[in-house]
Amino acid sequence: MYKIFLSITLLLMSSVLAMAQDLEVQMTAPGSVAAGRPFNLKISVNSQSARIGKPQVNDFDVLGQSSGTSMSIVNGNMSVERSITYTMVASKPGSYTIPGVVAEDNGKKYTSNAVTIEVTGQEQQNQANGNQNQGRNSNVADNVQTNGEDCFLDLSFNKQEVYIGEQVIMGCTLFSAYQVSEFEDFKVPSFNGFWVKDIENPKNITFERKRLGNKTYLYALLQKKALFPQRAGTLTIEPYKLDMIVGDGFFRMARASAKSKTKNITVKPLPEGKPEGFGGAVGSFKVNLSSDKTEVNLDEPLTIKITVIGSGNFQLFEAPKLSLNSAFEQFEPKTTENITVGAQGVSGSKTFSTVVIARQPGEYVIPAVKFAYFDPSSKSYKIAETKELAITVTGERSADSQAATTIIGTEIEDLGSDIRFIKQDGFTLKNGNNKFFNSFYFWMIFILLPVLLAGAILFRMQQIKNNANVIGMKRSKAGKTSRKRLKKAEAFIKDNKKNEFYTEVLNALWGYLSDKLSIPVSELNKDNVKEKLSDKQMDAEVTDKFINVLDTCEFEHYAPESMSHSLQEVYDMAAEAIEQMETSIK
Repeated sequence: MYKIFLSITLLLMSSVLAMAQDLEVQMTAPGSVAAGRPFNLKISVNSQSARIGKPQVNDFDVLGQSSGTSMSIVNGNMSVERSITYTMVASKPGSYTIPGVVAEDNGKKYTSNAVTIEVTGQEQQNQANGNQNQGRNSNVADNVQTNGEDCFLDLSFNKQEVYIGEQVIMGCTLFSAYQVSEFEDFKVPSFNGFWVKDIENPKNITFERKRLGNKTYLYALLQKKALFPQRAGTLTIEPYKLDMIVGDGFFRMARASAKSKTKNITVKPLPEGKPEGFGGAVGSFKVNLSSDKTEVNLDEPLTIKITVIGSGNFQLFEAPKLSLNSAFEQFEPKTTENITVGAQGVSGSKTFSTVVIARQPGEYVIPAVKFAYFDPSSKSYKIAETKELAITVTGERSADSQAATTIIGTEIEDLGSDIRFIKQDGFTLKNGNNKFFNSFYFWMIFILLPVLLAGAILFRMQQIKNNANVIGMKRSKAGKTSRKRLKKAEAFIKDNKKNEFYTEVLNALWGYLSDKLSIPVSELNKDNVKEKLSDKQMDAEVTDKFINVLDTCEFEHYAPESMSHSLQEVYDMAAEAIEQMETSIK
C-alpha cells in the first residue's frame, strides 16, 4: 500500500514540475560521420505532453526511427525526458547543417539548437565495392515507380513487344526501405503461355542502395529468367509475391510483404511467307553438317551430325531434314544439347545425330542441309546452309547375301532381290473329298457353340468387375504407392546418385498420375494429364505446380550440367506436389 501511494505521489510531482519548469528542446548528433554509414540524430524534450516537429533532413536518407520516455530523481528533483531518435545515412561527402526543431507545449513553441555534421568521403570506397555487383543487377530499371511503397517487387524486361518464340529477358528485383533479415515465402507466377528458362536464382542475396524519388531503398536481384512466348496476343505475367522479416535498425523486427505489378507482353505472330522446312526456330543461327567417317565398308554404321549453333529458342524447333540416297538405311536421330544460359539469354548448340548404314557400295554425296529460321532483329526469315558431304562406301555383296534382309524398326525389307525361288523338293497331295458339313463333329460344335459363347460372356463380365476393383484399389492407394517410390529416391540423396534419384522421382510422379487417372504410363503426357485433371475439377494452380515439378525433374535429369536445384529441394518439391494433389483431387 505504501509503495502504491509513493508511486502516485511521484507521478503527481512529475506533472507539477513539468508544468512549473520551462520546456527545453535539444538535438544531438555526431560531429563527423562517414558517407554511407548509418548514424543517429536524437531530439529530446523535458515534457511528456509536448509535440515535437520533424527535423529538416532533406540531405540525408532516413532508414528508421524510434521513441522513448525516461524518468529520473536526482537529489530529490524529478525530471522527465521524452526523445525521438532518427537513424540516417548521408549519400555524399560535405558539411550539412540541420536547423533547430520546433516543439509545442500548452500553446507555446520552443526551438532546439541546430547541429552541423561533417560527412567524410569514404562512400567512394563503398561505391567501388558496389560496382562489382553492377553486372548482376544491371536489369534494375532507372525509372522504377514506387508509388510511396516501402517494400515492393519490380519486374523489368529487355523488351515488351516480341514475336512468337523470341526470347525476353526478365528480372525480378526487391526494393525495401528497411533492412531485410529473412525471406519467409516467395511465390512465383506460372507464366502461362511462355516456355521458361532460368538464368539466375541467387542463393546469397546481396543488397545495394538506390535512390528513387526522395527515398533511398535497399535493392537486390531475386530472379532472372528467359521467357519464350508460345502464342500470339497479349500474355499476362501475374504478380510475384514475397513475405519477409524486416528491421528498423534497432533490433525491432516486423513482417512485411512485397508484390510486383501485373505485367503484359505483346506477342506478334510470325510473318507470312514461311520458307520450306521452317520448324519454328526464332533467333540467330548457323548450321553445320559432319560425319564421324568419310569412308566406310558395306553394312558398316556411320553417324551423320547436323549441328545448329546460335542463340534463341533451342528447345522449341524441329530437326532439319536430312536427305539420303536410297542406298542408305536411316535410323531415328538422337538429339543432344550444349546450352548456356547467360545474362543475354539462351545460346549454345543443338546436335541431331543420325546413324545410317550403307547397303550398296559406291560414291555418294549427301546434299547440303538447309535450316530456316526467323530473325527478330531483321524481322525476316533466313536460311542457313551447310556444305555437301561426300561418303565412299567400299566392299562387295556376295551372291549368297543377295536375298539378305534387314529389320528397320518393325518392318522387313528385301534388299538383295525381289524374286522368290521356286521350291523343288517333293510334296504330297491330299484327298479333297472329305465332307465336314452335317458330320458328327459339325453337330457337336453346333450344340456346344451357344454354351461356349455364354461362358465367354460370363468370364468377360467377371474380368471387367475384377479390373474395376483393381483400378479402384490403385486409385485409393496412389498416394501411398507414390510415397514408397519417393522413399527409394530419398535413399539416393545421401550418396548423391543423381541418375538413380531422378529415375525414382519421375517414376513416383508419373506412377501417381497413372494410378490416379487410370491411364497406363505409356499413354500419359502432359496434355492429357491437364485435360483429365480439368475434367475432375482440379485446381489449375495445383495442376500447374505438379506439371512444373515434372518439367524440373526431367530437365535436371537429362541436362545435369544446368542443375539449379539440389536433390533435397527436388525431393521436397515432388513430395509437396503429390500431397497437394492428394488433398485436392476429386
